[in-house]
Amino acid sequence: MQYLGTVFLVLIMVMAAFVLITPRFGWRIDTAVSNSMLPTLKAGDIVITQPIDPTSIKVGDIITYGSPIDGKVVTHRVVEIRGHSRLLFQTKGDANEDPDPYAVPPENIVGKVWFHIPLFGYVAQFLKRPLVLLLCVTIPGLIIIILETRNIWHVLSNERIERQHRIG
Repeated sequence: MQYLGTVFLVLIMVMAAFVLITPRFGWRIDTAVSNSMLPTLKAGDIVITQPIDPTSIKVGDIITYGSPIDGKVVTHRVVEIRGHSRLLFQTKGDANEDPDPYAVPPENIVGKVWFHIPLFGYVAQFLKRPLVLLLCVTIPGLIIIILETRNIWHVLSNERIERQHRIG
């Protein structure tokens, strides 16, 4: 029970570091903003997308891409692949009746969904803010340093008291 606070602080630091580091390697962490992918993904789920070569995408894969219409990031399932020399991917949200009104060119594809965590997207969006990220790394680190410094101080104080009792 006494380590629960430390474990919690370390988990916050790891999550913050994950949110900070993964984009450096081409991975994306996004939050599903609609229920178009129900039941697979729902609004508020965190979606972790790994970079992928568009030629390895298959029908049924869930991909993240920039919409050819407005550039917004979308995560939908591939329902059809057209073309041979120039691939085009037809996508559709699982909960939508009709496919998206456009085909996605390979250059718009961010990657393939690797993993998702239900409802954790709200936390990830919060952690992506620079000040929050800084605070989530530095404050737990400072708390751990302070707690460990206090423990060291108590050990040294006890040793000094024992030494004084032996001498006096």
